[in-house]
Amino acid sequence: MEKDEIIKNEILTQAQKLFQQFGLKKTTMDEIAAACGKAKSTLYHYFKNKEAVFDAVIQMEVVNLRKHVKSKVEEHKGMVAKIITYTLEFYREVFHRANLYRIISQENAAEATARKNFMKMMEFEKSYITRILEDGYDAREYTNVNKEDIPWVAETFLAAFYGTVLYVMEKEGFYNEEEIVKAVHYFVPKLLA
Repeated sequence: MEKDEIIKNEILTQAQKLFQQFGLKKTTMDEIAAACGKAKSTLYHYFKNKEAVFDAVIQMEVVNLRKHVKSKVEEHKGMVAKIITYTLEFYREVFHRANLYRIISQENAAEATARKNFMKMMEFEKSYITRILEDGYDAREYTNVNKEDIPWVAETFLAAFYGTVLYVMEKEGFYNEEEIVKAVHYFVPKLLA
């Protein structure tokens, strides 16, 4: 690993901890620099501003999230089992990652950085669900829609479960995994029948 990459990783690791603890608004570049044991000018050498550091932390977390979810999904055969696994693992992991949780729960919805990251993440997730559904279509597991409608179905599915998770969180005051598991196991087979 190159020296620049090592330094960037150190910055991102320390910034990730601070963002998890304090959020984007309350974390400063001075605090990130102090946590890294670097001069603030070093941070500005690698990142334009605090939002750029946050974006890089989010991208790092998203990559790790996707690797985890993909490995769990690939353990299963069949479209319905893959979608159930995807949904449960995606939301479970998001709620274990404070920075992603803030984005998905739209805790910082007014901030352009949070909204941009949310939309980018949802667009990727839509394409991932679309691929699973298209594979199910090609394997004759999912034949009650036209193939060209699959992206719309994927987006609707994603919106429905995102809404369900937010509703359960509001109702319960926390991420209630038991409620989400019940909802996923009840609705996914019905939606994809």
